[in-house]
Amino acid sequence: MVAKIKKILSLILCASLVFPTYACSAFRSSTQLLTVTVDQRDAEIYINGVLAGKGTANLAVKRDQNVSLLVKKEGYIPVQRTIGKSLNTTGVLDIIGGALILLPLFGLLAAGAYSLDEANVTIVMVEK
Repeated sequence: MVAKIKKILSLILCASLVFPTYACSAFRSSTQLLTVTVDQRDAEIYINGVLAGKGTANLAVKRDQNVSLLVKKEGYIPVQRTIGKSLNTTGVLDIIGGALILLPLFGLLAAGAYSLDEANVTIVMVEK
C-alpha cells in the first residue's frame, strides 16, 4: 500500500515538472486579437473608446477584460456592443491540474485563463 502511494506521488511530481507549461495559463499571452468588420467601409470603429480604424479594425486587447465597441457613420444608427470574456480551456485545465497539484491554480490569476467571447465581429449598420 505504501509503495503504491509513493508511486502515485512520484508520478504527480514528475507530471508537475514536465507539464506546467502545457496547462498553466500564466504562460499564455495576456492579449488576444480582435477583428471588427463593418459593412460600411468608411464607418469609424472605436474599441474601448479609441478610434481603431474605418471599415475594418484589428487590435490586440486584454483577454481578461470586457471590450467596448462603438461604430459610427453619418446617416446611420450608431452601433454599440460589449464583448465579454469567459474562462477558456487552459483555465479549465488549470482548475483540474490544481486539484492534483497546486501549481496550475496560479494560472487562474493570469489573463491567459480567459478568452474573449467573440474574436471576429461583423457589424451591419442600419440607415436612419
